[in-house]
Amino acid sequence: MWTVDDLAHRLELTDNAVRFHLDALERSGTVQKNGLRRGGGVGQPAVLYTLSPVGEEEFSRAYAPVLIALLEELRERMTSAQLAAFLKRIGKRLAPESPSPSLSLSSRVNNAAKLLNELGGLTSVEKRGATYQIVGRACPLSRAVEADHCVCAAVTSLVAEVVGANVTERCDRSGRPKCCFEISSDHRARTTAHG
Repeated sequence: MWTVDDLAHRLELTDNAVRFHLDALERSGTVQKNGLRRGGGVGQPAVLYTLSPVGEEEFSRAYAPVLIALLEELRERMTSAQLAAFLKRIGKRLAPESPSPSLSLSSRVNNAAKLLNELGGLTSVEKRGATYQIVGRACPLSRAVEADHCVCAAVTSLVAEVVGANVTERCDRSGRPKCCFEISSDHRARTTAHG
């Protein structure tokens, strides 16, 4: 836990600059106030700041290596078909709920893109004729995808569950991974992975 003075000293910034940034981080939910520190002198006690649970998740570096190690272990214990089926089940679990039949395909595709953005993707929706594409400028699982692109099956399955339609994975793995999912019709969800 840190006070404004602690942070100002460590970062070599003014108190006002630190307060400005802490206010923004507090509004975004990244940091939170967590008590007071009483000094030996007179005056008001200093507010203590700490990372919030959201901030801890944002700054954790453990998720990618743990996921990569888990995938390596699963790959050693399962056939490729078993691993793909397992990852598809994971994707279905991640879907918040079945798509509402009253929503248009366009709305469901936009909901899937929004969910990917909430998970750390940077996506937009493009429409070409009767086909929609969720095009990513980034991948929420890029480190794991760089190690083994089988993990794309989970995200493809997640998208299929949210849109309730045919989804074909067309991710770009030529450099830094970028997601791309093609949604072709309004039939019950099925997924196709291209790797």
